[in-house]
Amino acid sequence: MEFDRESLSKNDGKEGRKAFVAVDGKVYDVTGNRLWKNGVHMNRHPAGVDLTEAIAASPHGRDVLAKIQETGALAAENEDKPPFLPEWLIRFMDAYPFFKRHPHPMVVHFPMAIFIIAPLFLAWYYLISPAQGLLDAVFYLYILGTLSLPAAIITGILAWLVNYSGKPNPLIVRKTIFSILLLNADIVIIAALFVKPGILQNPSGWEMIVPALIFLSLPIVSLIGEHGGKLVFPVLKSK
Repeated sequence: MEFDRESLSKNDGKEGRKAFVAVDGKVYDVTGNRLWKNGVHMNRHPAGVDLTEAIAASPHGRDVLAKIQETGALAAENEDKPPFLPEWLIRFMDAYPFFKRHPHPMVVHFPMAIFIIAPLFLAWYYLISPAQGLLDAVFYLYILGTLSLPAAIITGILAWLVNYSGKPNPLIVRKTIFSILLLNADIVIIAALFVKPGILQNPSGWEMIVPALIFLSLPIVSLIGEHGGKLVFPVLKSK
């Protein structure tokens, strides 16, 4: 039996429907499988879709498919290639699916952690103990954060082009806006710290902008992480 993507999507395991998934052009019946409750695997992968790329990047291999009943084939269709990417890069990522999904989650955690820790150190300095070492830590954390931001931005753009074909959705648009805000705040902060290294000791007047931006980075980074989490682990309704 041959399925196109539309007919495959109707077998999503919801409301008593069959649960089918496609891998490498073959369609498998996962209906009733304990790992596919309500047509969802590990609260992340829904039934009714082609999971070829997902299984290539998963912790298990294709050997798990040997235990699942094959029920048909997926009709070949022309796939949209990610825009603005050279052919050699597309071929490389097809051969090594790891580079389609994982580089951004790997590198983005470095600046996120740094921009969370820095305001906490600054709050400790202002509220608990005015130790110079805390301000030194904030300074060096912002250097590391600024150095790690380009890799996070580049891999984020690549992930958007590859996995979402460069098409916006509300989560990606909001995540991009928050990222731009964080980048602009970082530029102002790092410039101020270099021009006037002691600016955080007793700021006054316009200097208050710098600690304010540092504290503002904490909720911005949290929102970026929350939106990224929803993209990687979307909340799926059970019915």
